[in-house]
Amino acid sequence: MAEFMRRLQLVIALLIVSMALVPGTVQAHSASTFNVIIKQNDLQPGSTQIEYNDSIMWYNADSRENITHRIVFDSDGDGLYNGSADWDSGEISRECPPSANNTTSSCQESFLVWFNGTWGVGEYNYQSIASNGEVLNGSIVVIEHVEESTGPSIGATFGSFDDTESNDEPASNDNTKQLLLLIAGSSAIGSLLLIVLLLRRQ
Repeated sequence: MAEFMRRLQLVIALLIVSMALVPGTVQAHSASTFNVIIKQNDLQPGSTQIEYNDSIMWYNADSRENITHRIVFDSDGDGLYNGSADWDSGEISRECPPSANNTTSSCQESFLVWFNGTWGVGEYNYQSIASNGEVLNGSIVVIEHVEESTGPSIGATFGSFDDTESNDEPASNDNTKQLLLLIAGSSAIGSLLLIVLLLRRQ
């Protein structure tokens, strides 16, 4: 019995290693947060390009005394910022005074929008409205997440060639790659199950 348990542990270890070696078919984009600084005369940066699932955080760095800013976006174009896809940050202060007696303060020093779900791929032209009426314009372009290639594509050539024929073959089909990965993974699991059966018969 002890011999069988030792062999079973070995098979389980092989199974875990083989599953780690089978490449996954989906790569997730880890979300990033980008900062926009609200200054007296401009937004830094005024135009930002991010990927879907990223977020933007605005901070008020306007050095004028008692000047707050509101970040607003009018998705439906009605002149109000109360729609379900509109933004209205409320007043963003440069710094908030400490709250007395641990009471909750409504003062805020930043505003965050996460571009996932309600706000997805597209262009967002927004405004920063200062408490003295001055307006700064900014824009955000949200693009689909694109996985970075870690090497040359299949069939890539390097160097200079005199061949004038163009290569019009389509790129590798993702479905074919996924099918091959599925077959490889199934083969690995089938092999391990066969080993388990052989060990149990001994």
